Amino acid sequence: MNGGETERRRQRGLVRSGYDAISTQYRDDQGRPNPAGPESTDDYEAWLRDLATFLPPRARVLDLGCGAGVPAARLLVNLGFRVTGVDISAVQVERARSLVPEATFIHADMSVWDCDPASFEAIVTLYALIHVPLPDQRHLFPRLRRWLVPGGYLLAIVGLERWTGVEDYYGVQMFWDHADTATYLNWLERAGFRPLWHRFIPEGPGGHTLVLARTDADEAR
Repeated sequence: MNGGETERRRQRGLVRSGYDAISTQYRDDQGRPNPAGPESTDDYEAWLRDLATFLPPRARVLDLGCGAGVPAARLLVNLGFRVTGVDISAVQVERARSLVPEATFIHADMSVWDCDPASFEAIVTLYALIHVPLPDQRHLFPRLRRWLVPGGYLLAIVGLERWTGVEDYYGVQMFWDHADTATYLNWLERAGFRPLWHRFIPEGPGGHTLVLARTDADEAR
């Protein structure tokens, strides 16, 4: 895993400054990805509609690493949910507030941000955890469980294989860090989640893993 807190702050800072610089290159105002990159948002609506079948009307949903709010937060609002988004990039959050005014957006680093227990029925985090240093990711999962109501759901994109690095990304230096899928499933279970399924999501020559997990409906808090 990565080094001390100073190094992890530097790595998170690369993500913050990077997305501040490339926000409109990364996603346009309709949530479409840059055609020069390998990313696709074509399946977001299907993923979120699947999640919606498990949730009550007007459920509170946290979009963690929400970016500019499109497409995920916009889709969640359109599904009738009360949405809160959190993102490390001030530019992304400013765009999100304009593009999805029905939702609430908070400029914060998910590694240190906190909220009251049982604040949400579901948490969605798509392609965001993989920008967080691994030690911070591991410590985040128990907090995610605490933020959810008993029987709450987590829908997350995590790593397929272990990899870390800093690479050029649309002209900026960007940091990524992720474990392999088996490690994430273990961390989820240790944090009090029950993984329901996981699926390979291709991207370019590789891919990631989409996981749906649930907290125990009968857990004591």
